[in-house]
Parts: sequence; structure tokens; C-alpha cells
Amino acid sequence: MFRFFRERKSVRFLLISAVLTSAALAAAFISAAAAQMGEYDLASVSSKVALALALGIVLYVVPRLARNFRLEYLRVYRAIHVPPAGLIFGALALMVMVAAFSTGNNLLYLVLAALIATWVVSWGASRLTLSRVGVTLRFPDHIFAGEPAELEVTLVNQKRLLPSFSLTVAVTEGGGERPPGGQLAELAHFAVVPGGGEGRARLERSFARRGVYPVRGFTMSTRFPFGFVERRRLVEANGEIVVYPSPQPLDDFYHLLPMTQGQMESPARGMGSDLYAIRQYLPSDHPRHVDWKATAKTARLMVREFTRDDDWRVTVALDTQPSAAADFAAGFERAVTLAASLITHLMAEGAELRLLAGREDLGFGHSPAHRYAMLRQLARLAPEAAEAAPDGGGETAWGLLERLPALVSDDQFKILITPAARGSIPAVVWRSAHVVYFEDL
Repeated sequence: MFRFFRERKSVRFLLISAVLTSAALAAAFISAAAAQMGEYDLASVSSKVALALALGIVLYVVPRLARNFRLEYLRVYRAIHVPPAGLIFGALALMVMVAAFSTGNNLLYLVLAALIATWVVSWGASRLTLSRVGVTLRFPDHIFAGEPAELEVTLVNQKRLLPSFSLTVAVTEGGGERPPGGQLAELAHFAVVPGGGEGRARLERSFARRGVYPVRGFTMSTRFPFGFVERRRLVEANGEIVVYPSPQPLDDFYHLLPMTQGQMESPARGMGSDLYAIRQYLPSDHPRHVDWKATAKTARLMVREFTRDDDWRVTVALDTQPSAAADFAAGFERAVTLAASLITHLMAEGAELRLLAGREDLGFGHSPAHRYAMLRQLARLAPEAAEAAPDGGGETAWGLLERLPALVSDDQFKILITPAARGSIPAVVWRSAHVVYFEDL
């Protein structure tokens, strides 16, 4: 019903605008014809009617057109945009044109010619300002959600002599469309870029959410020199900004987890630090392992053997299977943040870490590059499509092990973050994992 009334209102506005415009033009032609025939009274009345109708067009039609144009240009890319100042200028030029045609006054013709020349100069200068100008965007390799990141926008003017004035740079998401808002809608404004030179602008942007922000192109716009015409130019690009989830401080309980399954002493011999045994020296032993006290007591050359320290390996598993919970989306984001926090904490403690999330397994690692690779994986992570178990039931142990088979492939310690219901975790996972449920986050 609302759409029906809106369409009727648009049709009525179109009819009224057409009637006013036709009446104004007809009155102007009648005034000109009457002046040629010597009917000066009729010419005077017709000219006044034409001016009144032109004023009605300015007051009734132009404001509504300005609103419609603004909404349309927010949705669809156009090379030329007419701002409200340009619409008012065009309405004044229309009034002068109607008055000149109806009165035949040479001074009004001169004023009309000056107005048209101003419009043409504005159009040509804005086009010349945008020609042969390139844009680049530089940003840090690692950006975390909620933290300010320094971006650098560079404009390169390839014209040798002519500068470019009043340029605004914005990011597009594809097809020339400007994003409706957010951190990357408008980047910077450059007052002047000299010929053959470049302009740089550094700015800080904070991304509220983790994820991937596509950069499909840049829109350069200018209203130089008078502000009556805004000309735009699209520069295509192909890139993206990856924003990592921001690690948060962990509860005290998570700081105790390495004590339960940390770097464990092995009963086998190796290159550890704890004493395993003392035995007689062999030619293959290193002299630094000689135990001189035992050698003095036994009158034979004795060496020390040490236990082997097993590597501290931890697997962080994030179950991406969606659930029917009302707040699943918010819980999923909290789970991603917890996974990022665990990765940061455990790697700072010296653990070799592996992330199981979705279908990608990056393996174990402890280098900073491996950490950023896991954070990049979390930045792109999204819930998977729901899949039913073969027996047609709901969430079962079969479903969890099918999605994350690595949970039972080894006996390394694991931290499982899952939206599964309590009691659905199989015992084989409980033996070597600490389980965190979404509803507890």
C-alpha cells in the first residue's frame, strides 16, 4: 500500500512539473510573438506569466529533483554529479532564459551567455583536473580490529605543467559504487597536486570488526572551480584489507592450562635437562657429559645421561558448525576472539601451535609468520553451511569428528571451542582436550 501511494505521488509530481514547464514555455513564445505583432499589452502580461511560472518551477520542482538526484547518485555511479548549488544555478539560468526570450532584452541575453559560459568552464576545468591522475593506497601488513591503523593515500599528477585542484578520494567496492559508509568510504581531500608531482595524505582508521574489506577501485571527485558540477572518475583496483580479530586478556584459568599439559618430561633418553642415568664412558660420548664426582668414586670414567623433553604442542580447534541458538552470530564472534587470544598467549609461552578452523589446517609452528597466518585464517572465517548427520539426527559425536578428524589423530593437548550441546562431545576427545562451549563465552 505504501509503495502504491509513493508511485501515485511520483506520477502526480511528474504531471505537475510537465504542466508548469509547458505553460512557462508557451507563455514565453506568446510573449515573443505578441511583441513581434505589436500587441505590447499581451506581450507584457505573457512575460509576467512566464516569469511567475518559472518561479513556480524553481520553488516546486527543483527541491524535489535535488532530493531524488542525491538518492540516485548515492546508489549508482555517475561520471557527473550536480550538487544543490549547481541545481540552483541551473534554475537561475532557466529563469534568465525565459525572461530573455519573453522580453527580447539584449542585456538578459548577455547575462544568459555568461551563465552558460560559466557552466561550460566549470565542466571543462573539472574534467581537466581529473585527467591523468593516479592514486595508490598503502596500509600496514597486520591490522587488528579496534586498533588504529595508519593509511597513506598518494595522488600522482602525470600532467607536466597543469596542477589538479580540490580532489577527494574515496574507496569503491566494485562496479563504481561507493560504500554506504564505514571506515573506507572517504579517505582524503587534496587541495592541490602540482603538475608532475604527487600529494600524500596520512590518516588513521580503526576497523570495528574483523574480516576482509575489499578494495575494488577508487573514486576521485572534484567540484573545481565553482562548485556547480562535481565530476567523478573511477580508478580500478584489485585488493583487500585483512583485519585480524583483536586478542583479549584471558581469564586466570587459561593461564593454568599449560601446567596441565605443557612441556612434559619423557622417560626416554635425550638432550633435556633432567638426569636420567649415570653410566660408563663410551668413545662416542661427548667429554662435556663426563661426571667427575662419579668418576672419582668409581675410579672409572663415567658420563651423565639426560631425559628427553617432549615438545609442547597445543591444538586450538574452533568448530564452525552453526547452531539454532538465537545469539549464535555474537557467540561465534566471541569464539573467534577467544581463539585469537589463545594463539597469542600460548605462542608467547613458547608453545608450538596448530589451528583447526574450517577446512584449512596450517600445521604446527611457533614463528611470528605462523601466528599471523593463523590470525589471517581467523579473519576470513565464517560459519559453515549446516550439514545433517547420515542418520538424519541432529548434532552428534559423529558430526564433530567428521568435521574435525584431527581431534583424534594424535594425543597432543587440544582446546576445543564449539557450539555443540553439552554431553555431545565424544569421550575420545575429552581425554586430550579442554572444551569451551559458546554459551559460556
